[in-house]
Amino acid sequence: MHPGGGIAWRYSGLLAHLGARQPVYGIQAHGLDGTTPVAADAKEMVDSYLGHLREVQPRGPYRILGWSFGGTVAHLMATALQREGEEVELLALMDAPLTHHQSLAPEETEHQVAALLLRVAGVELPEGDGPLDVDRAVRLIGEGGGAAEGTAAVTVEEAVTMARVMRNNLDVAPGLAPEVFRGDMLFFSATGDMFFETAPGGADAAGTDSTGGAAPTKADGWRPYVDGTVEEHAVPCDHYEMTEPEPIARIGAVLAATLRPSAG
Repeated sequence: MHPGGGIAWRYSGLLAHLGARQPVYGIQAHGLDGTTPVAADAKEMVDSYLGHLREVQPRGPYRILGWSFGGTVAHLMATALQREGEEVELLALMDAPLTHHQSLAPEETEHQVAALLLRVAGVELPEGDGPLDVDRAVRLIGEGGGAAEGTAAVTVEEAVTMARVMRNNLDVAPGLAPEVFRGDMLFFSATGDMFFETAPGGADAAGTDSTGGAAPTKADGWRPYVDGTVEEHAVPCDHYEMTEPEPIARIGAVLAATLRPSAG
């Protein structure tokens, strides 16, 4: 399931590690083609993605994975399939935050979308040059500032379309309220940026909360929504590096070992 940027191509790095008998299908966000409408709400998004899933495989058992925003969507899809009597033999989340309690102010949404656009485009933000919003990010992409050989990885038109999809994903996120998944779940945590927002008081870089006790890990927030085991694997990278060659190789090795009895 696509992350917040809406694009699923980054999962192609798993192919080298899962074996020839395990294909990878990436579901991308509606609206990336610049013509189809974005999802109106969380229910429409999940229902439409389940439709895509069934086009490839009408019945279970299913294996579902999602990174970041896509992890929350993957969890919701898995519980929806279980309600319908389907088997979900693998649910894996890659550094996925719980989003249903988060509601961003418009300026926060604008800043997050702009920063992600620049990251995707490979364009650096000049320091000390005013606030960052989507309009400014699109201008920088058009100029190719800081990108390799002065050329951004996406066009201005693509950047405008992606911004629309990213904004919508952030708008949809608070509606992605998880249910309880029946079974075990894999969770891959990026350790380069150790913590999301956790319990009141937060956590410091050493992994302790404000009372001096052990701070919750990224996986801990998901434990109330899984009735089996949450198996957490640390990946030495930051959140946005999860699909780079070395981190995806680590993730792929764990997935391959988990699937080996049935994938061959």
